Amino acid sequence: MPYPSPITRRAFLASLGASLAALSVPPALTAHASAAFRMPTPPTLMLHTKDRWKLVRIAQWLVENGYTGITYRQLYEVMTSGGNLPARPIILTIDDIGSHYIQPRFLEMADVAEQAGFKGVFGVVTREPLSRKPEIWRVLRELDSRGWEMDSHSNTHSILPSLKADDLREEIVGSAKRLADGIGRPPFALIAPYGNVYERGDRFDLRIFEYAAEVGLKFVVGIAGGRSFDATQPAPYYVGRVGVGTDQVQTGWWIKNFYGRSR
Repeated sequence: MPYPSPITRRAFLASLGASLAALSVPPALTAHASAAFRMPTPPTLMLHTKDRWKLVRIAQWLVENGYTGITYRQLYEVMTSGGNLPARPIILTIDDIGSHYIQPRFLEMADVAEQAGFKGVFGVVTREPLSRKPEIWRVLRELDSRGWEMDSHSNTHSILPSLKADDLREEIVGSAKRLADGIGRPPFALIAPYGNVYERGDRFDLRIFEYAAEVGLKFVVGIAGGRSFDATQPAPYYVGRVGVGTDQVQTGWWIKNFYGRSR
């Protein structure tokens, strides 16, 4: 389902009721939603360092097909303050960069994306605070200054729904606070490790959203579902992603068919 061009908040709200009626959305996402105001999640690609060899051709495919990289912050600003999004927005997310150690391949991937004209989101595993690894946080701040959004990927990359309340809160609230301290601005999203936000089946673990809201996070990022969200409800909103295929052709097909895929 293509976006209209250009995308404005008014255009979102005016057109989405009809255009999203045919979307297949998991029951857990629709239980408390107002269908007339559901907004589409921009196609979102989940990358890891193992995908670095494919990124050059994926980025080339994105350029050839007219996509423009955005972040969760930009999406939220359009939702709340107006303005425009590009005709074909895409959110590139790169998971697992750490505050304890930065594998050089992460920086290589940032360079490759930027050379093609893209910036996106890093999911930061905040194992170490600024006070213990200032040299690592300097690198993360540099990426932030280059236009990459630095978001929480939890403190220890644990399966969030499996944790007891105090541990879960520390994984989310503590991670967000470490990012705010280390980067100099708060994160905008929680990228759930393994995409796991479910208590059982397709029922959300609502504690995750409660703790994310406590620190002002606007999005909880998983994998399955999340192809649209109800913008009339309070944040955080659940949004999904797709992974990388065997090559740029399969990845491109998944991106083009983002709204038809729940997993």
